[in-house]
Amino acid sequence: MAGNSQASASAEETASISKIQSLLSAKDDTSRFVGLALLKSVLDNSQALRESEETVTVLWESISPKFLDRLIKTASRSHASVKNGQDMLDLAVSVLHTFATLLPEKARKDGRMTGRIPLLVACLLYWYKFNPRKSEHGS
Repeated sequence: MAGNSQASASAEETASISKIQSLLSAKDDTSRFVGLALLKSVLDNSQALRESEETVTVLWESISPKFLDRLIKTASRSHASVKNGQDMLDLAVSVLHTFATLLPEKARKDGRMTGRIPLLVACLLYWYKFNPRKSEHGS
């Protein structure tokens, strides 16, 4: 019986991965955003997936670097909808962090990952400039 439940779980993970890859390769950004959110959730909740370098690498390669860049840029330009901009930025940074910890070293050094750094730094500087944190003393 245990073998059947493991096979069933594996089949569900494969279906989830296929669905996520389909969403990430969609033409519209809304589908891609949903795919990214699902991807983050699946990776956070599946130790077996996290430990599979091959699967992690394939999933990473399913994400459009241009889409991640757009999420980060939109977040740094979101004056009208600060909450939505913050959500986009949080997801992009969270996904990048997850893959930075899970990808093999060679993939972490690749331009798909390192190419996001300048934009992240620019966004961080923007957010700090326009959203300075108040000190604990209220000054």
